[in-house]
Amino acid sequence: MKQRLLVAVSAHADDAELNAGGLMAKWVAGGGQVAIVMTTNNCSGEFLQGHRLVRHLPAMTTVLRHREQDAAAAILGAKVYHLGWSQRHYWNGRQVVSLEHRARRRPPPGVAAQPLVIAFRQAAAVKRMRTLLLRLQPARVVTQIPTDLDPEHHATACLVWQALAGTRVPLQYWTPGSSCVDGIFDPGYDCLEDISDYFDMKERLCACHASQMTQVRWDMVRSRARLWGRRIGVRYAEPFKTANSV
Repeated sequence: MKQRLLVAVSAHADDAELNAGGLMAKWVAGGGQVAIVMTTNNCSGEFLQGHRLVRHLPAMTTVLRHREQDAAAAILGAKVYHLGWSQRHYWNGRQVVSLEHRARRRPPPGVAAQPLVIAFRQAAAVKRMRTLLLRLQPARVVTQIPTDLDPEHHATACLVWQALAGTRVPLQYWTPGSSCVDGIFDPGYDCLEDISDYFDMKERLCACHASQMTQVRWDMVRSRARLWGRRIGVRYAEPFKTANSV
């Protein structure tokens, strides 16, 4: 008998663990399988080294981010699918450079010519996502929420929404990422998952992304889980908003 599959679609390495790590752990404990789909190639961002934040060139950034994502996935026995669109900016060794819509110069190694924030509006990108998701035959898909302030989170949410339009695949959005302050917008989360028995595993998954787990992020993970847990009278919970195409 085929195991039920939960697919978490995230823009960046650590998004799924930060926002749905408890659900993924709970799903696996219940006998299901998990797959993680990454929309960007994770070519940009800072790395926590001791008490400092540093940057690396795009190709190395991608390698390090993917290494951490693979470590988290291994704990869950999950497979990671990389779609490889670039982030909207990258570090060139001196400064952060934005990718333009019509780049005149050839991008450096590790940077695709077209970033996700442009690609997600195109039919080819939607078809690519739809083909993957339908091939995986998920029982449930969770992803970024369209109201997230991060452009790549927003693009990922919209891409998944378009890809699943007209299907019967259940789709839910998780909460905004660290770019959004708690309580700034509540779209009416209608599915609060009790992750009390799986919070330790969520922390373990997040710890795999050591290069990004600043104290601020650890505080966010714990405070949000307690906040949503109080809503349903448990220790820890994760909220999700069901997508409705009607």
